[in-house]
Formats: sequence, C-alpha cells, structure tokens
Amino acid sequence: MSPLAPRDAVDPPACSVLDVPGPRWFRPGDPIWRVHGDAATPLGVTTALLMLLANPAFAAIVEDSGATENPWAVDDYLHDLVEITTFGTVDDAMVTIEHAHRDRSSFTGTTEHGDFYYGSDPSLLAWSQAATAWSLLAAFQRFAARPLTSAESDQYVRQWAGIAHLQGARSFPDSVRELERLLRSSRGRVRATAVGRRAARKLREHARACPGVTENSVTAHRSCTTVVDAAASLVPSDVRRALDLPHRPMDRSAVFGRISKAHEGLNLPRLTTRAPIAAPSAMRVRPA
Repeated sequence: MSPLAPRDAVDPPACSVLDVPGPRWFRPGDPIWRVHGDAATPLGVTTALLMLLANPAFAAIVEDSGATENPWAVDDYLHDLVEITTFGTVDDAMVTIEHAHRDRSSFTGTTEHGDFYYGSDPSLLAWSQAATAWSLLAAFQRFAARPLTSAESDQYVRQWAGIAHLQGARSFPDSVRELERLLRSSRGRVRATAVGRRAARKLREHARACPGVTENSVTAHRSCTTVVDAAASLVPSDVRRALDLPHRPMDRSAVFGRISKAHEGLNLPRLTTRAPIAAPSAMRVRPA
C-alpha cells in the first residue's frame, strides 16, 4: 500500500528524505517538524490508524485494499504520508499526495451498515485529516519530553491544515479547540464494525514484543506491542468501545521505559526511500 519502495527491498536505498535537496514546506523549528520528528510519532500514527478503523467507511477501505489481516501495512502507509509531506521536498510531497489521492479515489462501496461511501469524499477526508492530526498531537503532548505550548499547538494545527487542503479537505480547523470541536461533532462517524475490530485485533497480534528488538530498527520500533498499547490508551472512549480495545492508561515512563532500546537513536526522521521519488517540476505550491 505504501507509495514508496518496500523497506525490506533487496537493494535498500541509502538516502533519507532529509538528504534530498530542494525546497520544503517546513523548517526544523516549526511545531509540525518537532511533532513528526519525535520518537512519539509511531505512537501517534498507530493512534490515527485506530481512529480510522473505528470509521465504517475507512474500515471498508481497509478491507477492500486487502489489509485487514495485516493492518501494519496501512500503518506504514500513514507513516510515509506524514513523514514525506513534513520532511520531504515540495516535489516529493506533492507526488506522494497525488498518489494518495489516486489510491483513495479508487475505493467506493457500502459499509457494513449499508451506507454508501467514496474515498475522495471531502467531508470524509476532512474528518480523517482531523483525526490524524489530533492523534499525532495527542501522542506528542502525552509522551514527548517537551510538549508544545498552547500557541505552538494551534500553529501545528494550522500547518497541518495546508496539507489537509491539498489532500482534498475543503475546510479544516485552525486551532486545537476547533479541531476537538470538529471531532466531537462528528461522533456519528465512529461505529463498530466486524472489519474494524478484526483489523484492530490483528494489529496487536502481529505486533512484535518490544524487549530484544534489533537496536535502531525502524520497523521493530514502529510495530512494537507497546506502541499498540500506548495508542489504545490515547483514543477516545467511543473509539475504544467500537474496536473493543482494552484500556490501559500509560505515561511517558511506562512507554519509554519498556521500549527504550527500540527508541534509542530514533528521535530524528529515519525514513529511507529511493530518491528522488518525484521528477523536478514546477510544483512549488505552499499549503495555505
């Protein structure tokens, strides 16, 4: 499902997205750079995946894509989107967004509840972008060593808004308060489905035990059982009920005390891909 080459390719790429020259939308001092470059990012991405699985339309998309039995493929997909749009060049970010739009547009059908959906629905995209932004910010604020201030959090939402518009959302909040208000007013989008519950269960079953993972292994770091537990501790109660998730409150010490080896040296973006993924072009649009 990833728009990039597989991480376990026979000829692994030696280049990071940070090594590719070219203009970028964000800089190291920006809140979005801090949030998405932190060791808490995998927790936020998995939290976002759980939020999406609780939505019948996205659960149907996951089933149609054949990822129900291996939801970590979707987790990888989300992580790539977040990391390339944040740290990649404008060309790479725009091509990745176009790939994601093409993927979403190919999905249409009915949910388990009989409701019609289509993947490029602007209202569905706005909700999914809001749920993802909230998840990443919530994980950072809970588990990062130095959380954002209130003003920085609002700036993070505004920076995400530019990406959300390019992803197809016609409107997007410009503050944390508006972001939370949107999610509260959209509680009807969260409903239990057999597919969503099965994918959430498979996510936990396929996760690796954190002790003894290969040091500095990005894949092990992102698919660790504690990552799933921490994500489940962050989601709202209605999402937890819809996916039949256990509730185990966790704090920074509980998370990083158990997976410190997996997180060692991983506080910077580590995504690697064949570069460039986009040919030089005239696309120099900045999210607005």
